[in-house]
Parts: sequence; structure tokens; C-alpha cells
Amino acid sequence: MPEAIDLSPHPSLDLPTFGKWGPELEAVVGRGGRLVLAGVSTDCCVISTALAAADAGAHVTIAADACAGSTAENHATALHVMGLYPPQITVSDTATVLGNR
Repeated sequence: MPEAIDLSPHPSLDLPTFGKWGPELEAVVGRGGRLVLAGVSTDCCVISTALAAADAGAHVTIAADACAGSTAENHATALHVMGLYPPQITVSDTATVLGNR
């Protein structure tokens, strides 16, 4: 939304795909960079982005309590799957993420 552009100094990304990892996001975080993900839905967009980013060498932290799945069960399942990819993917929470700044 154009109205939201000035709300944050951080770059925004608008792509028509479920997963957002690609050259545009890699340009923001850098090759092998660190990325924190939150969003809807855990079992679609978040997992698609996380797995592609990890496969490309990025280090991904999922703020699990800042995500929502299509159902509670699907949310938990997606977090479980992403938790199988350490050390590239870490499942955490917002308190821990913000405490590590």
C-alpha cells in the first residue's frame, strides 16, 4: 500500500508469489544474510519463503507467535517442519527476537 511506505525505514517487498525469497529479498539481506520471518500464513507463505531462503544459504528465524496458519494444526505442523532445518532455520518467538537486537 503506498500509504504505508513511510511507516518504516526498512525496504518493503511486493511480489505476486507465495514465497518471497528471490533476488529482491536477497538484495536486502545479502547472500547468507539473516532474516526474521513473521506473517500469514505459516503453512503457505512463511514456510515457502523460509525453505527457499535456507536453501539459498540465508539464516532464517521464525517468530512463531507472530505467525498464523490456516488452522492451528497446520500452523503447528509448518513450525515443526521448519524446525527440522537447523542451523539454517530457527523457530523462536518475538520476545527472543527483540531481545537479540
